Amino acid sequence: MQQQEHEAAENSPVDALEGTNCTFCDDGELVRGDYKGNTAVICDSCETPGAQFW
Repeated sequence: MQQQEHEAAENSPVDALEGTNCTFCDDGELVRGDYKGNTAVICDSCETPGAQFW
């Protein structure tokens, strides 16, 4: 069971989006973080969440 959880975490949407360019500004890159208590990827420049997960 633990291996399945680890594999799922490696293929999570957060992992897929982390490091991509922000679509809201020209300078930012999406980094892992929290947004309103949810796991998210957030722009390191404008701080806009690219996606959040419940």
